[in-house]
Order: sequence, then structure tokens, then C-alpha cells
Amino acid sequence: MINVAYQRFDRLVRLFIPFLSSVFFVLLTAIPLHLPGYGEIPINLGLMAAFYWAIYRPDLFPAIAAFFLGLWQDILIGGPVGLYSIILLLTNWLIVSQRRFFQGKSFVIIWCSFSMVSLATATLSWIIVCGLNLAFVSPIGVFFQAFLTIGAFPFVAWLLARVQHALLRTVYV
Repeated sequence: MINVAYQRFDRLVRLFIPFLSSVFFVLLTAIPLHLPGYGEIPINLGLMAAFYWAIYRPDLFPAIAAFFLGLWQDILIGGPVGLYSIILLLTNWLIVSQRRFFQGKSFVIIWCSFSMVSLATATLSWIIVCGLNLAFVSPIGVFFQAFLTIGAFPFVAWLLARVQHALLRTVYV
């Protein structure tokens, strides 16, 4: 009886690993890098996690998870509430709709695709922030963040792949 309860609890926890790991990465995003001349520029780890899980385990990272992850990121970094929710929902929709393209592709293709998504989300967030402020905001910080995010993606993808291999190998919905 206890063994069955343990197995059910273990399965339930494993079903939430993609979302929980993404929440952890968003917490790390709230810790900004202090770079001389640029101020506080956080690497967008939440975007990386949402992108990765949308490709490799969309069954465990649905659109509602992307929405709440974006909401959590907006609250933690102090941005306009709903900005990253929209961005992560659009990213999730785009990647899930093109999932067949990504199957069996090399990491270079995945990284180039992430680079395009990162630059597109940086552009979209910059446009939205300019619109909300009703003023031109310098895009340098936003695009520097995008390039830092692109550069960090291989390390985060490697870490998420280890998590997936170790904890989600046998989990099926």
C-alpha cells in the first residue's frame, strides 16, 4: 500500500519537473548580472526553459504552464505584468506548432532557432515597453540581454537534457 502511494507521488512529481525546473530558472533570472556600463541585465533563463520543454516534452509543458511561468517572471523582475506571459505563450505556440521540424535536428539547428526566437522576443518586448512608456527606450539593453541569453543557451540546454534524461526518461502522460 505504501509502495503504491510512493509510486503515485513519484509519478506526480516527475510530471511537474519541466514546470518546476522552469520556475527555478526564472528565480535565477531575477538575479541580475551587474555589468559595468550596462547596469542590471538578466539572462532570460525562463525563455530558454520554455523553449527547451516545448520542443522535447510539450506533453509536460502545456501553454498554461508557459502562461504562469511568464506571469511569475513578470512579478519577479518587476516588468509589466503580462509581458512575458504573452512572450512565453507565443514561443510555446510557435515551437509546438513546428515541433515536427525540430525532431531529429542537430543542436546547431536548435540553437539557431532559439537565437531567432530570442531576438524576436527581445524586439517584441522592446516595442511593448516603448508603447507602454509612450517614449523611445534605448534598445541596447534589451538586445544585449538577448545576446547573453543566446550565448548561455547551450549550457542551460545541456543541463535540462540531463534533467530530462535522469528524471523523465520513463514518464509518459
